[in-house]
Amino acid sequence: MKRLQNKVAIVTGAGSGIGKETALLFLEHGAKVILADINNETLEETFEIIKQKKLDSNASISVVDVSLENDIESMINHTVDHFGGLNILFNNAGIGGAVGPITHINGDEWDKTFQILLKSVFLGTKYAARVMKKNMSGGSIINTASIAGMGGGSGPLAYSAAKAGVINFCKNAAIELGEFKVRVNAISPGTINTPLLATAIEDSKLEQPIKDFGMPIDIAYTALFLASDESRFITGINLCVDGGLTLDNSGLMVDAAEHYSKMGIERVVGMNMGSTGIESVIEDLPEDS
Repeated sequence: MKRLQNKVAIVTGAGSGIGKETALLFLEHGAKVILADINNETLEETFEIIKQKKLDSNASISVVDVSLENDIESMINHTVDHFGGLNILFNNAGIGGAVGPITHINGDEWDKTFQILLKSVFLGTKYAARVMKKNMSGGSIINTASIAGMGGGSGPLAYSAAKAGVINFCKNAAIELGEFKVRVNAISPGTINTPLLATAIEDSKLEQPIKDFGMPIDIAYTALFLASDESRFITGINLCVDGGLTLDNSGLMVDAAEHYSKMGIERVVGMNMGSTGIESVIEDLPEDS
């Protein structure tokens, strides 16, 4: 049985990685899906796959900068106009963000990181909730957090702080929206083989119980569960999908921290724009810094 039959969903960051796999899976399970991304090229590539699967009548693409309130409002309005409602929002779009030591991170790049990783979650929830509160069955809002937001040393400072904010946002939004049957949950991926993390996991020792890389489809299936009525009594949780990496809190994500050290994160500064199609600018720190 198709688990999302007659549901309408939005997936941000749908051009690649986790968002791409989730959008395809949602469509296969009967949902009507708006695929949103800032990168029109990767969106079109994903849509070609959808056409090949003959699922394009249930899909539409939307080029969106998730850090802009007008873009988010327009995305929600487009969804309602195109498919008649909204049941599921997957706030997934993200970037690596500002990197470097505290003493050298650019303030504007810090702000941009939070706008894309955290403000976007607030904005998406704000406008989606307005629609979902009118639904008799409420709705499901799913936000991509990260194990980096659960402890220290697991990723760049700005990224980790923003993802910690996503986890706390879910808890508080779940309390506020629960009376309307609008559920708000987070998924915290571990070491997932996506375009954003590919360079960080090349030499991984996989110091975790399940000695395998996670794949985007692993997160997609988790999102499918949280989007479906099977999880109707679950809200405000942070669901860790990490192969057991965070089980040993005494050395929480040490392996992840080593990945960033190997990338030279402590000796560079700049902005990692991930798979947005916008050029990343990362420079070596001077030797005396």
